[in-house]
Amino acid sequence: MYDTLFLDRDGVINKKLEGRYVTNFNEFIFIENSVLAINKLHEIFKRILVVTNQQGIGKGIMTEDDLNLLHKQMQRALNPDYNLIDKIYFCPCLEGVDCKCRKPKIGMLENAKLDYPEIEIENSFLVGDSESDIIAGKNFGLNTVKVSNDYNLNDWLQSII
Repeated sequence: MYDTLFLDRDGVINKKLEGRYVTNFNEFIFIENSVLAINKLHEIFKRILVVTNQQGIGKGIMTEDDLNLLHKQMQRALNPDYNLIDKIYFCPCLEGVDCKCRKPKIGMLENAKLDYPEIEIENSFLVGDSESDIIAGKNFGLNTVKVSNDYNLNDWLQSII
């Protein structure tokens, strides 16, 4: 069994909206097979954590309450028992603002390690779709996987089981 799976959200779990932000669950579209993949990944990882940049909050496009509701609805859609994703970390900061949480910085990963000190970094993965995701994962010592439209979460799952 692997230890912790860190997942980016937009572009990994759900489709990105071109030139826009996902601001509510009506705009949230799961990437094909991501629900199936997360259910299977839950069986081979001790925990699944989401780490996501959400500068729509910093821009005033949505509130933290809007984001929390969206995440609650996402978790319910993944599993009615809300038990597939252990915790969701987000950074509301704008790009270009000097904060410690916005990927490629590792603040969200450090917060996860504080919450779960037993995380075995060398036996954990970060899956993301952007270079900033991969840089953050590598800087924290995680195994990293970059996915794209051609190579999604389910494809990666098939390669490790």
